[in-house]
Amino acid sequence: MTQNWVQPSFQLTSQQDQALKQIEQFLNSPQQIFGLFGYAGTGKSTIINLIAQQLVNTGKRVAFTAPTNKAVGVLQRMATEKKVRGVDFMTIHQLLGLAPVKQGQHKILKQVLPSLLHLYDTIFLDECSMVTTELWNIIQHRIQNTLLIGKNRQLIVMGDPAQLSPVNEDNHERRSPSFNVENKVVLTEVVRQGKDSPLLEFVTACRTAVKSKTVFQPFSKFDLDRKNGAFMVREERFLKYALKKFSATFPSDPDCFRILCYTNKRVAYWNHKIRAKLYGKNAPRFVVGERLISKAPVIAPDKKTVILPTSTEVEVMEVAEDRYSGYKAWKLKVKIENNGSFYASEDLRQIYLLHEDDAQKFHKDNIKLLRNAKTNPSLWKSWYNHCEIFADLRNCWALTVHNAQGSTFREVGIDSNDISKKVATKFLYLAQHLPKQKLEFMRDYRNSVLACNQLYYVSCSRAKNRVFIIR
Repeated sequence: MTQNWVQPSFQLTSQQDQALKQIEQFLNSPQQIFGLFGYAGTGKSTIINLIAQQLVNTGKRVAFTAPTNKAVGVLQRMATEKKVRGVDFMTIHQLLGLAPVKQGQHKILKQVLPSLLHLYDTIFLDECSMVTTELWNIIQHRIQNTLLIGKNRQLIVMGDPAQLSPVNEDNHERRSPSFNVENKVVLTEVVRQGKDSPLLEFVTACRTAVKSKTVFQPFSKFDLDRKNGAFMVREERFLKYALKKFSATFPSDPDCFRILCYTNKRVAYWNHKIRAKLYGKNAPRFVVGERLISKAPVIAPDKKTVILPTSTEVEVMEVAEDRYSGYKAWKLKVKIENNGSFYASEDLRQIYLLHEDDAQKFHKDNIKLLRNAKTNPSLWKSWYNHCEIFADLRNCWALTVHNAQGSTFREVGIDSNDISKKVATKFLYLAQHLPKQKLEFMRDYRNSVLACNQLYYVSCSRAKNRVFIIR
């Protein structure tokens, strides 16, 4: 890497400038892992795009990675906006050739394809809060052993320590071990919403609550013209505003507005309600032009090829009834979101979804296969394969907070009643009546408060301009 940085054409904050200098020192050293951590909106993406372009300009091979395809898409969109060229984008699993492989009733990460690590000099790993202990151990081992393949590789991990822990991680692990990197810099000055922003004040209050032992209490705070800030609203009033956004702006600009919830049940509630209002209560199962999101990978008949990764948003182009794998099905042709837009119309993916008429039959067959697998472990593969026959696509006007982590929207609606369910008040009752286990119950209660506050923080920090807290 060159010793002299080309100064950006815009003004950096003093924190960002210091971070650039520390990263420059790291890149010119034999060290292998560096952490760039900071709250949402502190400019981590600005810094990594500056660094990446300079690395590419000096002949370095650079990869931008993240734990999910959705987060990779955000990286790619930001790089395009900042006119960064010559960088490759992929999930960290794709870089290392890893995939979750069925082992009995569980899935573990295994090598399924050749690693691409040797093709790059510098790897950026964003959204490290989603990195599990299992994945982090593999990453560390691979990076620390890159000298065996001829040259030192360097990894820069980025993330927000106040965000949610990896999904399905042990409840006792409050955050990803990737935050334990010794060589690091932490950004605290938020610039996304701008100084003197009422929304920034709300986000800051949320972030402060993450470190406290009390449940965050939402409040209204907005500027005189009401174009920036946080608003406490009733559900009926909020729904009217949301419908205007989803009918007029969302089809061409899906990042304009989303509703964020804690539970899948509440996500389904909002999506069902909005769909009925937009398309009618008796609308067909799928409508051309409808936007959907994949809840799990869509696997091809060869059981290896991934047609759609998890959390991929698509637009429905064609709908037809058909039969597939012995069941009545919906055959869809969809366009895939790429870099904030969609691929050309000729680049379509064909997928099948279970028809509601055969849902009962499929469920009975699934129960039978599961029962057989429990008595004969060699049959687990048959059950898994049956589960993966059909795609699982849902509407995406509303999302879970976990699903939205890593995204940015102009406005966000937050289902506060749903998020508040995360607080396990039952542990306070148990602590009072079972004194011998009081410490354990109080710990569980505090953990639930922490998780609730993190949900609020991640939700509101997705917004650029306004958040609506639904009461």
